[in-house]
Amino acid sequence: MEQFDVVIVGSGLVGAAVAWELSRAGVRTAVLEASNEIAAGASRSNSGLLCTGFDSEPGTLETEMILEQGRRWRPVFDSLGIPYRIPGALVLAHDEAQEARLPALARNASQNGVETTLLDRAEVARREPGVRARAALLVPAEAITDPYEVVRGLLSQTPEVRLEWPVREVSSVNGGAEVAGPAGRIAARFVINCAGLYADEVAADGAFQITPRRGEFLAFGEGSAERIRHILLPVPSGRTKGVLLFPTVHGRLCAGPSAIDQVDKEDWRPRANELSRIRARAAEILPELASVKPVAAWAGLRPVGHPRNYYVGWSSRVPSMLSIAGIRSTGLSSCLGLSSLALRLLEERGLESRGRELRPLTPAAESMPVPWWERLNRLRNWSG
Repeated sequence: MEQFDVVIVGSGLVGAAVAWELSRAGVRTAVLEASNEIAAGASRSNSGLLCTGFDSEPGTLETEMILEQGRRWRPVFDSLGIPYRIPGALVLAHDEAQEARLPALARNASQNGVETTLLDRAEVARREPGVRARAALLVPAEAITDPYEVVRGLLSQTPEVRLEWPVREVSSVNGGAEVAGPAGRIAARFVINCAGLYADEVAADGAFQITPRRGEFLAFGEGSAERIRHILLPVPSGRTKGVLLFPTVHGRLCAGPSAIDQVDKEDWRPRANELSRIRARAAEILPELASVKPVAAWAGLRPVGHPRNYYVGWSSRVPSMLSIAGIRSTGLSSCLGLSSLALRLLEERGLESRGRELRPLTPAAESMPVPWWERLNRLRNWSG
């Protein structure tokens, strides 16, 4: 039976980041992915935004992980050739009540160490001529990337990435663990459960549950990103950040997401009514979009954790298995924080880091990677 120091279940953003962290530390690691491609689930169906944590609740694990990633992601992306851009974001206030909430958002950002600036109507119009808003909060460090390319770059450091390797059971064996599935059995000193929507089923210890939250997105045509200069955000509510407009590194303008809780973890279909609502909201943010037809749509499923999001804990059933679960839509912005935490937790239990140099990423054959949503098997064309 093969033996590894660490086996990671799942090749999404968190699994890839942990694999990168461990490979960088010289730890013999294998990544097991149930699908026939990397980043096949929630990680390839998000907005591609790298958030600063300006609106995150201070003192939470989620905020801590976002801020930790903020301190390190740019040199990592540069070393791996991962595309990104930093256009900054405007949180737009369209009425008096929303405008009154901007100072509190600025104070929250300051508490998290994130720079912001309050803008009046004239300054918003100067920065975004096509937008009508009473005021805005400028967040200069908000950035964009391609989540698939992030996963691909991070996994380039790990030679043992095994696709079509679904995990059926993790059991405790001789102070370590054994991972079993249709493809065979693998022994490991530690197992890191990064299985996204299925993390609760891999853990199988009742410590947490995962349910899916669906989010629809629309994409406009080539060059449409030039219509805006920043990521355009609404004033967030308590449950969701709402519908936003954002440019992508591929030159497309996108809008979304919705936030619909559902039960089925396999139902990735975008709903026409939600896409219509997003299109209407996009035109409210940028009126010129009322006459612009979207060219594509997709839906993502985000893992919602119960009793809480951002569950990081050792299993009571398999003591050498660490679950990192309920990592919702901010996973792209926190994965390198979570990978650093995972390494610390493993070292506390005796894992030795040996360290090694990063290998450069082999450039993609295409001059610009295919947009991540076009890689989704669940893509559907917009016709409404």
